[in-house]
Formats: sequence, structure tokens, C-alpha cells
Amino acid sequence: MKSPTISVIVPAYNVAAYVRESLQSLAGQTVLPDEVIIIDDGSLDETLDVIKAFPHPYPVRILSTENRGQGPARNMGISLSRGDYVYFFDADDILSPEFVGAMKDIVEKSAFPDIVFFSGDSFRDHVAVPHAVVDYRRGFSGAFHAPLDLLRAFDAVKRISCSPCLYLSRRSLWVETPLAFIEHYHEDEHILYPLILSAASYLVADDCYFSRRVRHGSTMMLTKSARHLLGYRETIRSLLQLHRDPVAPEVKPFIRSRAVHFMKKYIFHATRNGIAMDVGFLVSTILGLRSVELLAYVIYRGGEALPRAMIRRVLGAPSGVQA
Repeated sequence: MKSPTISVIVPAYNVAAYVRESLQSLAGQTVLPDEVIIIDDGSLDETLDVIKAFPHPYPVRILSTENRGQGPARNMGISLSRGDYVYFFDADDILSPEFVGAMKDIVEKSAFPDIVFFSGDSFRDHVAVPHAVVDYRRGFSGAFHAPLDLLRAFDAVKRISCSPCLYLSRRSLWVETPLAFIEHYHEDEHILYPLILSAASYLVADDCYFSRRVRHGSTMMLTKSARHLLGYRETIRSLLQLHRDPVAPEVKPFIRSRAVHFMKKYIFHATRNGIAMDVGFLVSTILGLRSVELLAYVIYRGGEALPRAMIRRVLGAPSGVQA
């Protein structure tokens, strides 16, 4: 069987100070990617000029669009890609020199799995950045042939990093199904479970091939605004839809747990930043998940800000609400 081809998709927005170093990590691969597709997402700085001036040693396509966010930029890259596998790389991060070669080797030796998950780490761009460096280790390695087994393994180590920079996936998963990134923040969390459920085989490698830059101004460092909360809502809605899906009843507990996790984030950041919550959304989510734990958290974090009628409605829900 022929060696798998890999398309690297790189959305870029206002990263003129970092994109050259990121491209150098791509150009320095011991095995070059088969194609690189770079989408400048309406940058207001010199990002596009830096990208065009870089001496790319691999087949490359460079496009420029109006600013719509990482999700639509990745979707555009998918539509243009031709590789057997796609990899999403952020334009301010770093890849180890062995990444492409290791991915091709892993894929060939593992009977061409649908998704390959791997580990990463992070580094501060500047000592003044007050955020902690995050460990993106998977915590285990192994091959899996059912989503339930994979999710159990993730749950056992309490680690399930959602970033698309931490997995390689078959292009066919994206082009032969309705899978697509949303325009809102947290598009990576929104897509993970639908992606896992659309696949049939998985390989997890605890080896580290990716380093995330922790810097001022990146999406992960921004104060949680109304746009972030909208992203949480879309992610929760996606999880609720999967929770109702009878095709995958065995993974419902994991989906439910993840939905509760993101609902708590939604409530926490809304109350912390003084952003009004969508009461109808709160009610429908609590009733849909039937979670006493979530109801208690709503009352604890936002009880004073919520209408009493809403709390009475939830408390009056039929029996069977779960903890």
C-alpha cells in the first residue's frame, strides 16, 4: 500500500510576529508534507506578506479571505485539500521536525486508522504572560476500534484535549459527511465528538509532536466575552443533539458529562463577566440533561441573577432527574 499523503491546513490571523517561526518548523520537517494550504483570515498586520515571502519547500497554496474565524478558514482548507489525511496547524505554534514522518509511519504501521491522536506541550512566548503552561499529554497509547473504547480510555486518564492541532484525521471523514467547523469560538470543542463518532478506528500516541505558544492576544488567552459564550452554547447544543441520537446510545454518559462540563463553563464565565445568560437555553439544557448536579451549579453560581420562575420550572421537572 502506498504511503499516505498529508495535507497541512494553516489558518492565520494577525500573527506576523510568529508565523515565520511556525513555517520554519514546517519547512524543517525530516519528511516534508505533501501539501500545505495557508488561509490568511483577513489579517490587519503583515501576516500575508510574511507568508508570501517565506521560501516554502513544499507544494503550497496561499489564500486570503475576509475575517470569519479559524473554523471557516479550516473548512476552506479542507475543501481545497487533496491528501489522504488532513492536519490543522495554527500559525503561531511549533511542530517537532519528526512530525510528518512519524505520522506517515504510524498510519502505515497501524492499518491506516481514521484518526491519530498524539501529545503536545506549550511554552510561554514572554515571561510576562501570567498564564500557566499547559500540558497536552494524552497519558496513554493504544489502538481502538470503537468510539466507546476510545472515550473510556480518555476518561480513565481524565484527559481529552480537543485541539485539532493534536490529531491527524482522514480527509474522507470531512468530505463524505456533514462535518464542519463552526464560525464561533470553541469550534475545536464543538467538532470533537461528532468527529469521533463518524470514525471507526483510532490510534493514540503519547509521543509529543506539537508545541502551543502561550501569548497575549491569542484566542485561548482572551477574556471570555459574549462571543465565547456563544461558542459554548453552540458546543452544548451539538452535544445535546448527540445525546439524543439513538445511533450511539453507548456513548451517551460521556457526551452528557461533557455537556455538563461546558454548561458549567458557560454559567461561570457569564456570571464572572456580567454577561446575561439565555434563560430559555439554561432551562432546556438542564431538562434535556436531567442533571441535579447542573441545577445545583446554576443556583450556586447564578441564582440571584436568574428568574425564580425558571428555577421553579426546573425544580418542578418530572422525576428521573439524574445527579
